[in-house]
Amino acid sequence: MAAAAMDGLDEESLQELRSQATRLLLKEDWEGYAAVCSRIVRGAAATDRRVLCSALAHRADARARLGDRPGALADCDAALAADPAHPAALLAKGALLRGLGRYALAADCFRAALPAGASGADEAREMLDQCRRLEAQARSGAVDLSDWVLAGFSGKCPDLAEFVGPVEVRRSAHGGRGVFALKSVEAGAVLMISKAVATGRGVIPDAADSDEKMVVWKDFVDKVLDAAERCPRTASLIYTLSTGEEQEEELAVPDMALFKPESEDLSDGVQAGIGTREALDVDRIMKVLDVNCLTEDAPSANLLGNSGIVNCGVGLWILPSFLNHSCHPNARRTHVGDHAIVHASRDIKAGEEVTFPYFDVLNPVGKRREAARAWEFECRCDRCRFEAEDAVLRQELVRSENELVNGGADMGALVVRLEDKMRKSMVKEKRKAFVRASFWSAYSSLFDNGRLMRKWGRKVPGEAVVAESVAGAVGGGESVLRAMLRGANEGNGCGNRLEVEDKVVRIGKATYGKVVKRQAMRALFRLTLESDVVRIGKATYGKVVKRQAMRALFRLTLESDNCKSL
Repeated sequence: MAAAAMDGLDEESLQELRSQATRLLLKEDWEGYAAVCSRIVRGAAATDRRVLCSALAHRADARARLGDRPGALADCDAALAADPAHPAALLAKGALLRGLGRYALAADCFRAALPAGASGADEAREMLDQCRRLEAQARSGAVDLSDWVLAGFSGKCPDLAEFVGPVEVRRSAHGGRGVFALKSVEAGAVLMISKAVATGRGVIPDAADSDEKMVVWKDFVDKVLDAAERCPRTASLIYTLSTGEEQEEELAVPDMALFKPESEDLSDGVQAGIGTREALDVDRIMKVLDVNCLTEDAPSANLLGNSGIVNCGVGLWILPSFLNHSCHPNARRTHVGDHAIVHASRDIKAGEEVTFPYFDVLNPVGKRREAARAWEFECRCDRCRFEAEDAVLRQELVRSENELVNGGADMGALVVRLEDKMRKSMVKEKRKAFVRASFWSAYSSLFDNGRLMRKWGRKVPGEAVVAESVAGAVGGGESVLRAMLRGANEGNGCGNRLEVEDKVVRIGKATYGKVVKRQAMRALFRLTLESDVVRIGKATYGKVVKRQAMRALFRLTLESDNCKSL
């Protein structure tokens, strides 16, 4: 007690500090909370091991929330040196290691906190189970979101572990660097799971409101700079990305170990040259963000669990940022919380480059080239070369694109003319798929219009046949899946029931990846079809009601139709 008095900390002072800490905890003032914990640590260091360990564990939690992970781990280790079985310190260290992706080490901490009667044993048991699951996921990439999907995305997003599959970054024949498959994988296979450095999200009533978007962007940039300031590894990973200004030979090919959480040295503190906003190369980071950010509503992305609340989402995912563009892509991504799951959308051969589209590739080659110029590159994929250079079809493709762009053309006549030209020219199926993908809007307009289908429907392949063909060119997508589902329901040229179901599931896996079981996949199919109905409803009634009221309008429309038929 004498030592405590020397530091000015007696029992009454201790209680007062605890009260202060509680008030700061409720206010989530983590800097103040950590400072009060530090005063308790200094006062209890030589007198009360129990109080010391508890204060160290609480300061560790505060430091972790402030981004000082090395300091937080040091506090946990100091507490455990004094009391190796201290429950709060074990739980705090386990949570830190879990957040760093060190699931096996975290599991050891939670396991040590399990003895019968120990405080927090139930929490430790739950966290231990989570670490076992995440450790398995980090090794295999196996994801199962079925329960969450079937529950209607209720509750928090499922926890995911970062995963680097059979891929590596190499020099690309198209310039710069790209991601390549190390072995052959089938459509739907997960290639990587990456957690965002930061995300920016917002609700923007007017999609054209640039001021609102700028607010989201500024918030996002601040989060990225804050993350780089707090974590040396994060800053170094950001610096591996291109600014868009380097010469090709200046771009180093990073070691794939950098992208795995276990590459981080847990003993690293704030390194020299990193750790303050002034020490960061902010100009370089801003240029990296300009050319590497991904949006959650991109044509190559699915956003699960959004419920239509957020309509503007942007983020920085390091390894997925190395993927190049192709108009004949073989990968898509699914966003779940702050994680991006990149999966194969077509079968990929060993040594093949993994690509996804940077913009909507369900457009003719001329429009795609305009979009590529806006990104300051030229796409030279096999699809673009075929459509731009094929001597047999080139004239017809230019004519059809002009009609599509200028409007007013009979979409049924356009589609029939394209199909006749491909049939007479004996165009191979792969190239037919390219053409159908390029004029997907014309095919969709035809299939959506009952009058046009009565006039032209017998002269074109069925909707499911075209959708399956286009999926082979662009690797799935919700609009293509929607067409496949509608066409399959009509059974037009799809084969027997089992063949139809197999084709639908195959395009479903190409669109969403192998992240759910079959029952949950059907739930995603229902959502896909419902979004189609809502889209048509908005086109009919405008955005004047919410989804539930829109369903009421649908019922009234059907009742009116039934009355007319009487």
